[in-house]
Amino acid sequence: MGGCRQGGKKQLYRQLGSSHSSFEDLSTVLTQIEGSINSRPLVPLTEDPNDLACLTTAHFVVGSTLHAVPEPDIRNLPINRLDHFQRLQRIHQQFWQHWQSEYLQELQKDSCVSSPNYEIQPGRLVVVMDEFLVPIKWPLARIVALHPGPDKLTRVVDLRTARGIIRRPITKICLLPIETAHLSNTNRNKQSDVIEINNKPIASAVSKPNENSEGSRCSINSHG
Repeated sequence: MGGCRQGGKKQLYRQLGSSHSSFEDLSTVLTQIEGSINSRPLVPLTEDPNDLACLTTAHFVVGSTLHAVPEPDIRNLPINRLDHFQRLQRIHQQFWQHWQSEYLQELQKDSCVSSPNYEIQPGRLVVVMDEFLVPIKWPLARIVALHPGPDKLTRVVDLRTARGIIRRPITKICLLPIETAHLSNTNRNKQSDVIEINNKPIASAVSKPNENSEGSRCSINSHG
């Protein structure tokens, strides 16, 4: 949360640091920016693989998710062609473009393609990265299938969105956090059933029972 606030302050200073705005203009822009920050997804609401809802900061403020009226993208238009209100909208859209990119990168920093990532599992709720996202819009999806490569590393997944099934590389998705206990159980199931002591493999506590255990005890007794 601290990184999110600091990133928001930095982007806000970039957009408003050199401008001369009235109180009404600042109030309008800051209210829109507040809505953008409070719309960010935090965690899934349920573990239901068919549920695409997530908990946002707005749930703690107004009790539900936030919605905004779609507006045309005016970030790349010359500023001399914009009226007063459009200039305020341009400040908001530029803030959103940079801030949401930094927030998604923060969510994605643990998704590594060079080592096994056991958190990428069917049923996980993710945010689909899209550089053309409009403000307060977070496309959510559930992982439905993994496509590991010859090296057994998953780099592509199938996602179920509200509009259907799509396929994306894992560099274009951001996993939403879930309970640590659930991840621990998943990682434990992926670990090997054999451990080594002094470079000699021995059966671990979770391995199958040794069928020759009685014979082994007999041989030990006979040597005793």
